[in-house]
Amino acid sequence: MDEILRTSKKLPILIVDDSTSYRRLLARHLQSWGDYYTIFEAEDGAQAIEVIKENNIGIVISDWEMPNINGPELCRTLRELTPHYVYFILITSRGTAEDLILGMEAGADDFLTKPINQQELRVRVRAGERILQLEARLEEKNHSLNQAYQLIENDLKAAADMQASLLPQEKLNIAHIECEWFFLPSLFVSGDMLNFFRLDHEYIGFYSVDVSGHGVKSAMLSVILSRVLSHGSTHGLVKRKIPDFPYYSITSPAEVVSELNAQYQMTEDNNIYFTMVYGILNIWTGEGKLTRAGHPSPVIIDKDGAVTVIEEGDIPVGFMIDSQYHEIPFHLSKGSRLYLYTDGITECENAAQRLFGEEQMIELLKKHHHQALNETLQNLQKALSLWRKNMIKKGFDDDISMLALQLEG
Repeated sequence: MDEILRTSKKLPILIVDDSTSYRRLLARHLQSWGDYYTIFEAEDGAQAIEVIKENNIGIVISDWEMPNINGPELCRTLRELTPHYVYFILITSRGTAEDLILGMEAGADDFLTKPINQQELRVRVRAGERILQLEARLEEKNHSLNQAYQLIENDLKAAADMQASLLPQEKLNIAHIECEWFFLPSLFVSGDMLNFFRLDHEYIGFYSVDVSGHGVKSAMLSVILSRVLSHGSTHGLVKRKIPDFPYYSITSPAEVVSELNAQYQMTEDNNIYFTMVYGILNIWTGEGKLTRAGHPSPVIIDKDGAVTVIEEGDIPVGFMIDSQYHEIPFHLSKGSRLYLYTDGITECENAAQRLFGEEQMIELLKKHHHQALNETLQNLQKALSLWRKNMIKKGFDDDISMLALQLEG
């Protein structure tokens, strides 16, 4: 046994047999190999269960035939009773295949046949000791993995909180315009990002972004884009300083998207791109223009329910360095709503693998057009949850977000 990795702690072994002399014989065999074990004895299965409850037994060597609770029954009870693994050796004079199957189904790990050969017993115990050492190492690694997972989960939750802080303020009031949104990450963090912000007393800027992929890598880029776009509303990409009054100029949507395309190109090491809609809107006149780069088509629903889908657009950002981006003019009359959304909505699958689809989304938005804007978005979220109702996987497969703007009146 000296080739087995030893620790200072002795291995507890329980011998179960209704014959006192046989128990003592097995105990002497075990003790003759060195001071490696703490030996416990029980004369039947019932007594063995009590010993197991009170002691951290590692190996059980049990006779098959015993009064009250026999060896296989003891093994079944032990498997239900102990949270840690116990190596179970069943001693029997039976040798048929049916008996071996019965013992294995009860949870036995190994067998010894009476009369017991001392060397064979030694080999069986050594095998059990190896298994227990492997179990202990596995448990230690699992503990380390659980700690690492908890650390990662905490970091992801912190990242999700930080990402959520970049979303629009819930009570942000802009004259003549109402803005509502929802944001549902498929994981802790999301590749989706949206926002709206005041550019000056006449114009607001708005965007919806969907970075390819999922998880931390996509979320990091979405956070960077949020800072570049939203924080640039003072002076930066979307609003530039000029020497003359009013000392700033609002960057056109096409120029904003072109600049992002120049800065964030895919590479072999960073195979990532993003779709987006970026636009500006005059909150007094309802005149606006936007650039659509591979993003789902924005939808405008007028006060009377008429629908306009903006299908014109260009390729996603990051595909080609020399991509050309164009602006699409639009107009919001009083009471009209502009919806920007990511493809997690239209590509949301139900249990029958059917997509929610653009048509169903527009019909739902039309149906609830008479309601308050926030109620309309709530009804869409309910419809998406109902669409996923019978799915085995809870939640959504992709990030889901929508930004809605309504000109008051």
